[in-house]
Amino acid sequence: MRNRTELAAVAAVLTSLISSCATAPAPSVPLEVWYKVAISGSEAAFVDTNSIRRVGTLVDVQVKENYLAPKPAAKEGKTFQSARTDYRLDCAQRKVAMRETEAFEGSDLQGKEVQKASRNDRNLIWMDAPRASVFGEILDYGCKNAPAAATGG
Repeated sequence: MRNRTELAAVAAVLTSLISSCATAPAPSVPLEVWYKVAISGSEAAFVDTNSIRRVGTLVDVQVKENYLAPKPAAKEGKTFQSARTDYRLDCAQRKVAMRETEAFEGSDLQGKEVQKASRNDRNLIWMDAPRASVFGEILDYGCKNAPAAATGG
């Protein structure tokens, strides 16, 4: 009789857990969905399609870059093979600026973070994004897929 009682108690707990999982709300933060936008001789760049948003006349986008060979980090003796970078895009001027960068030991943002840098909006360094370059492909994809600008009315 004791085994039947224990089995019933375990079944009740499992039923409760399954029920709560089925009714749990979806996460409020969208999952990263990486879309490959550029490949060069030394890197591949992917845009997180859920990160693209308009900021006034500019566009923000998050990019994952995987490097073919390890790159030296700012810390002596450390290297990285991937980076996640938040870019600000000026679609009209074809320019990009890095807002924040995190570099990781392994590819696909795996391993320890070995370097981090950020700039505020007043201190951005704008770089040209020529067509058929990695920056150019990031800019083209982000600008093409950004939400429509709000209109006054």
